[in-house]
Amino acid sequence: MDGLWFFLFAWIGWVWATFLMDKKNVYRFKLSLGLLLLIVASPYGIAYGGIEMQVSALILMAYILHETASLRKRAFFSFFVSAFIVMLAYVSFLLFELFDPIWVIFDRIWMVALTSVCICSFLQSNIRMRISILVSGLLQGEIVYSILMKRLLFPYPVATHAFLDILAVSVIVLAVWAGLSHTAFVAGTYINQGGGSKRHHE
Repeated sequence: MDGLWFFLFAWIGWVWATFLMDKKNVYRFKLSLGLLLLIVASPYGIAYGGIEMQVSALILMAYILHETASLRKRAFFSFFVSAFIVMLAYVSFLLFELFDPIWVIFDRIWMVALTSVCICSFLQSNIRMRISILVSGLLQGEIVYSILMKRLLFPYPVATHAFLDILAVSVIVLAVWAGLSHTAFVAGTYINQGGGSKRHHE
């Protein structure tokens, strides 16, 4: 069922941000409000320029604008290039899936998520930038693919529940990856410090 992953992770995230996150955390209100708006707006759609899109796409656009508004020129250029690469990868996947679906060897959600996370992790080191680039690249890919489908007379709404599933799983995979990387770094630092102290005492 489309939307299952999205609603599962979105509700878990909202409960965590609203009731469990430190009240002094500056991201608490933004995260809680953003997730709630996405959940509420996801069933509703609009049409603009002949392209159908869910209201959730507008919320994601607002998030991207908020994240990029304070970036300096060099950082913004890096963001733009990285998001463009993610967009190309996503559109390429959708086109291959359309014309030659046999190569989609396992669940498309996880194929897109793992590929997108690998690209974002390779291009950026900051977790916040990775998430912003992931959202921007996938959403741009949706829009570009919708335009291409419109030319082929196949309507393709932007940011449907199927897309939100991909986005939700991608963000979770990215967060888990970042958590494991941080844990490995801390463990490595602790082991190195322990080894250094041991050699010093010897």
